[in-house]
Formats: sequence, C-alpha cells, structure tokens
Amino acid sequence: MAARISPALIPALVVSAALPAHALQPLDAFVAGGRAKAPDNLEAVANRDVTDAQAGVALGRVLPGVSARGTYTRNQYESTITLPAEMGMPAATVTITPNDQLDLFLTANVTLVDLAGFWRVKSARLGHEAAERNVEATLLAVDAQVVQDYYQLVANIALVQQAIISLNVAKESYNLTDAQLKAGRVAELDLERARAEVERNVQQVTEAELQVSLAATSLETLTSVKPDLSQPVTIDDDLHAEPPLDQIAPPLDKLPAVAVAVKNRESADAAADGQRLQLVPTLTGSFTEHVTNASGFAGNNAIWQAVLALTWTFDYTNIAGIKQQDATVRVAQARERRARLAANDALVRSYSTVAANITRSRSARIGVKSANRASELAFERYKVGATTQLELLQAQRDAFAAEASRIQADADLVNARVQLRLAAGQEVVGPGQKP
Repeated sequence: MAARISPALIPALVVSAALPAHALQPLDAFVAGGRAKAPDNLEAVANRDVTDAQAGVALGRVLPGVSARGTYTRNQYESTITLPAEMGMPAATVTITPNDQLDLFLTANVTLVDLAGFWRVKSARLGHEAAERNVEATLLAVDAQVVQDYYQLVANIALVQQAIISLNVAKESYNLTDAQLKAGRVAELDLERARAEVERNVQQVTEAELQVSLAATSLETLTSVKPDLSQPVTIDDDLHAEPPLDQIAPPLDKLPAVAVAVKNRESADAAADGQRLQLVPTLTGSFTEHVTNASGFAGNNAIWQAVLALTWTFDYTNIAGIKQQDATVRVAQARERRARLAANDALVRSYSTVAANITRSRSARIGVKSANRASELAFERYKVGATTQLELLQAQRDAFAAEASRIQADADLVNARVQLRLAAGQEVVGPGQKP
C-alpha cells in the first residue's frame, strides 16, 4: 500500500513505496477520519446548525402567528337581568355574569410593516451563510493539520529505518575494530570509541521510535484512525516545478476563509440597517374570536374583533444601538481585510515553500550520495589502515545526518505541495466524505 494523495489534486506527484501489504494507510483515510471525527469540524457543523435555528427564529418573529387562550372563572354571585315582554315577545332572563364563566379567545397576529424585523431576518440569514462557509474553511484547516501530521509520521518512520541501518553499520565497524585490535593494528581506545558509537546509535533508534509513537498518537487523536506502523513508507517526489500561482489560486472571494469574513461583514451591514429602521413605525394587525357563555347585553356567545396597531417608539437606546452596530460593521470590515491579506499571504507562502523545498530536496539527495560514498571509502580505508577511526566515525555520522535531512526534506516537499492546494481551497478527499 503506498502513501499517496489524490492524483486529481496533484498531478505528477509521486508518493510511493515498494512495500508488503499492511503498510501505513493512505492519506485519504486519515483525512476522511479527521473530517468525520475532529472536534473542530464537529463544532463548526454544530455552530452552523445553531445559526440556522437563529435565522428561523428571526423569520418566525415577522411571520403571522396564532394563539389560543381559554379561561374558567368562578364568580361568587350570578348576575342576571329580566327583559320585559315587548312587541309580542315574552319576557326573557339574560345572564350577565354566570357563576361558572367560560371564555375562549382565538387570535391571529399579522406583521404588516416591520422594516427593522425584516432586516434582522436578512442579517440572520447571512450569518447562517457565513457559518456554512466556516464549515468549509474548518474542514480545510483540519485537513491541513492532518496532512502535516501524516507526512511527519511518514518521515519519522523512515528515520527509524535509517537509524537501524546506521546502528548496523556501527556494529559492523565495532566488529572490524575488535578484529584489528586482536591483530595488533589499533589501540584499545579505538575499540572503546567503536563501542560508544554503537550505543550512540542505539539512542538514535530509541529517539526515532519515540518520535514515531508521538506522531502516531497525534494523528490518531486528530482523526480517530489508528496508524498501521508495521511497515516503513518511502516518499519520493519527481521535483517538478509547480505551475504559476495564478493558475492554482482562485479569486480570494472564492476561498472559504475569506467567504466567511465577507458574509459576516454583510450580516453586520444588514444588522446596522435594521437598527436604523427601528426608527420607522411598525404596523401590525390582529383578529380575535371570543367565545363565551357570558353573552351580556350583546346576546351573542361568539364575538370577533379586528385591530390595526401603528406603533412608534424612541429613546436613547435607539441612538446607542445605531452606534454599536456601526462599530460592529467596522470590526467586520477589518476582519474581512485581515482574512483577505492572510489568505493571500498563505498562498504566496505555500507556493514559495514548495519552490524552496524542491531545491532543498534536490540538494539533500546529492548530499546523501556524497555522504554515503564518503562513508564507504572511509570504511574501506580503515580496513587497510589508511585512515583513522575518528575519520570513519565522522563519515558514518555524516551519512546518517545526510539521510535524515533527505527524509525530512522530501516529506516537507510533499506536505508543502498538498498545503498549497489546501490554501487554494482545494480538497484532498472526494465530496462524498464530508461529515
């Protein structure tokens, strides 16, 4: 199984390993795990649902509504009146207030004109759209952390393998020194130096294994996917140059992080307009049906009532509220500008990092070839007594340092390529793997 990113994202990028089965899972598995389980993603989704509900609450306040109220009243005295006979009609007794009085009120309320309320609905809807964009921005931010942790783990796994190779070389040098000591060619000091070098390499292996354990734990914590560390993974990049940045990067407004700031600023603008519109009167209407067993002089048990209400209020809180919302708009504008600058800087930084890492990887690979050749020559010369043990030890240490530098450089390069795509708003998994 090879460690790789989606070919559709980074064409011509080779991240491969000729390994047995059950090697480290591919990057996509960890990205999908982070999207489904990372707390930041879960929080962003929950916040989006909160803003959706808040937008619904704001809309509900300006939509028509109905209410029903029923009452039972026990009166100490019943009040009645007898109406005299009139125009051939017999006398009648009318109950004004019964002992057991029942009333039912059915009311429909309609907002006819409430400009401030309408603008609050608009502001809440824009806030929900900002939360939608924030989900996308958070997904990419978590993806970036997953990618960083993944390739650092890959580098650490490779470093363990190299440390083991270095340890075996040190043991071979120790055995050679021991043989030469018995043959009387070197002093006992050389054997002790060789033994110390073996132990130094044991410490290197232990430290490298610790870094693998820590990196694996960090990746598992973020993604809830347990890394398979049974086999090493080798990263190799073809060192191709990236296309021009303007071919990779979309307009800044298309980037989720910038879109969040834009929607928040638009929401603040709408809220500020709504605050000013509170100075405009509101017009509401209501219709009430009253059903009762105390008909009174009206002689009807069901009575309706229609009301139009024009309301206007003013106090200093209106002025203070306008000032507050205007200040909130300025804050949102500053955050939008900061988001644009940060997004542009991230693109330039990521693009420049890729270019620098290409040079770094190319140099590191040349350095590995030279350091390995120097180590081989030093070993051959030491066997025939043509060089000192200190020179051999230094050559072997240089070879390990060069290989460690190459491993980290290649991992950083592949990571930088993916980070560039993420900074440009691209994804590293398919659309069906969103939480």
